[in-house]
Amino acid sequence: MFEFLKKKSAGAKAAEPAKVAAEPVKIDDNMAIHVMPERFRNQPVKQDSAKNIGLAIIVGGLVVLFIVSGVLYYFLFSQPKAVTAPEQPSAALDTQPSATVKSQPEASEQNATSSEATTLPIENELATSTAATSTPESVMATTTVSYSLGVDSDSDGLFDKEEILLGTSSSTPDSDADSYLDGFELLNIYDPAGKGKLTANPAITVYENKTFSYSLLYPEVFKTSLSGGDDSVMFNTGDNQFIQAIVQPNANGQSLDAWYLEQLDLAEVDLSSRASGVGWLGIKNPDGLTVYLMDSKQKFIFSLSYNAGGGEVLDYFNIFQMMIKSLMLKE
Repeated sequence: MFEFLKKKSAGAKAAEPAKVAAEPVKIDDNMAIHVMPERFRNQPVKQDSAKNIGLAIIVGGLVVLFIVSGVLYYFLFSQPKAVTAPEQPSAALDTQPSATVKSQPEASEQNATSSEATTLPIENELATSTAATSTPESVMATTTVSYSLGVDSDSDGLFDKEEILLGTSSSTPDSDADSYLDGFELLNIYDPAGKGKLTANPAITVYENKTFSYSLLYPEVFKTSLSGGDDSVMFNTGDNQFIQAIVQPNANGQSLDAWYLEQLDLAEVDLSSRASGVGWLGIKNPDGLTVYLMDSKQKFIFSLSYNAGGGEVLDYFNIFQMMIKSLMLKE
């Protein structure tokens, strides 16, 4: 019976998994036994912890890199784009007059007739006759006047009064949202209030002089009038300022340079005074308020001048530049 119980107990102990044998293991005195040091017994746990820390560092680094990249992108690429127009011609004229400019000559405006049945006030005495421009004194008056430019609230190159004429916004630099500043479009004969050329703007119309075969663009609200004939045309702004186109014979058959130098008693034409347009080359006065040009046959001398009408603020100087740029001489 004791043997039976002993065998049953031994069988139960054998069924238990992974238990150390009850009998001691005999070890030879000459056998070397190597045991893992205590500091390495928990190494797998430490390795897992290091992996977690490394992963956290990598994720944190990526987050910081993303934030820094976003900040750099904002400061480097989110600024307003510079206005460029590769498909448009660059303006050939200066956009601002000199700080001190010469005043334009004054003469009588008797016999003036208006294409819109309006007559300019006689007391203004703004018009100049063709005969008057044939003398050196009429090209540049001796009295100097300091002019200031008009108000440009949105810094787009158009003065506020010009914005009203063109139907653009004085608080938005790019009224038609085409990535070009309003003033830049006007000076390149594009419509700052919409798509297409400036002729698409309902506020702009064409003046055509059939007698002397030239044309130009101007704001339709400007009242046109003649002074003695088609050789002197005035575009009145309605607030005592005006732009005037005059044609006179080239009596001596001179080149434009020779005529200009003689009129102003100069030795040479300054390079910065050169101007150009469709079918013509011209020369600007030092004040920037008059441009002279000549037809290819050198029969006539054309001039376009801006007069502040006794005031000291040039509210339509950019309109004046546009009119010069749009002027076309026909053969």
